[in-house]
Amino acid sequence: MKWKNILVGVVVALLLLPILPNNAADTTPPQIKNVKATPNPAIQGQFVTIECIVTDDVAVNVVKVFIKYPDNSTANLTMAKSVNGKYRIKQFFDVVGTYAYHIWANDTSGNANKTANKIFIVQQDDYPPQTICSLSGEKGENGWYLGDVKVSLYSYDKGTGVKCIYYMLDESPWLIYHTSFNVIGEGTHDLYFYAEDYAGNKEDVNHIQIKIDETAPTTQCQLSGYKGNDGWYITNVTVTLVATDATSGVNKTFYKINNGTWNEYTEPFDITEDGVYTLYYYSVDKAGNEEEEKTKTIKIDKAMPTVTIIKPREGYLYIEDREIMSTVFGNTIIIGKITIAADASNHESGISKVEFCIDNVLQESVTQQPYAWQWNYLAIGTHLIKVIAYDNAGNSASDEIVVKIFNI
Repeated sequence: MKWKNILVGVVVALLLLPILPNNAADTTPPQIKNVKATPNPAIQGQFVTIECIVTDDVAVNVVKVFIKYPDNSTANLTMAKSVNGKYRIKQFFDVVGTYAYHIWANDTSGNANKTANKIFIVQQDDYPPQTICSLSGEKGENGWYLGDVKVSLYSYDKGTGVKCIYYMLDESPWLIYHTSFNVIGEGTHDLYFYAEDYAGNKEDVNHIQIKIDETAPTTQCQLSGYKGNDGWYITNVTVTLVATDATSGVNKTFYKINNGTWNEYTEPFDITEDGVYTLYYYSVDKAGNEEEEKTKTIKIDKAMPTVTIIKPREGYLYIEDREIMSTVFGNTIIIGKITIAADASNHESGISKVEFCIDNVLQESVTQQPYAWQWNYLAIGTHLIKVIAYDNAGNSASDEIVVKIFNI
């Protein structure tokens, strides 16, 4: 029995040996390192971040920072834990001068530790704000907008903060900026703006130009040449394109003829061949506005019509409007009435009319085929038959024949 009691005591002792050290009291305070304040120096009104790393053998309980202000007032602030034993606090300081601070920490066992005093400096805010202007709208070319422009102003201050943003548009008074606004109307607008911080620092006045052009240019087509009838030209035609734009100005003018390729217009050009042409043209301004395509019809007929007297034929005898035979001496002889007939044509504009004259006196004007007129009144002797054809452009040509007639 005695040996049993001794054996039990030995076993219990052996079991307790590894446990005793872990139950020993925690007397080691937390370790505080990597203490810093950033930025240092800071600007008046700027946020300062104080941070450190705190570790402990058991567990950290509370970490605080004690701050003494330049005016000898103090603050006791609890620091927030982040990751990897890091603690930090972000605080706003607007009193200019030198700040003293130290970190204090304790663990769950009640052990405490603190750092030596450190300092950071807050300098007076002598820095003005900086303002950025953002423009939004439909962009054209060369810095132009094709419609209303939305203006947004953003200001940043590294110190006490932005108190107010001011702006002036064209001839308006200075206004306080609250929210985005639109610039409307064609032309070049002058926008001025600046910001002021709570320390009274004022930014230099900024100036930008906002250019708006919503209207396409207008192109006029001018044709020069000798005009005939019915819109036809009977000479070469010179084409001149004149474009105007009231705001950004004309950039380029383009043209093509019929189904040809587009060309950039640089100077007047000539159309020299007979025919009917469709001229297409438009202009683009410097803002990128494109004019709707325009057309102009150009009709040229420089060629004379052709006309030939086909009855009576030269050197033949006619009796009562019938061709009998050729004459011995090549004269044209008519006995009784005669139908004078002509053949007339024109390739481009077509025949407008054919006139029949006797001895240069107009007798009849015929506007459609067949081109014929019957000469049936008293006439004796030698006379001149003349036929004149006119095309629709106004060109004319004639044919004539001398006859001996005996019609009573």
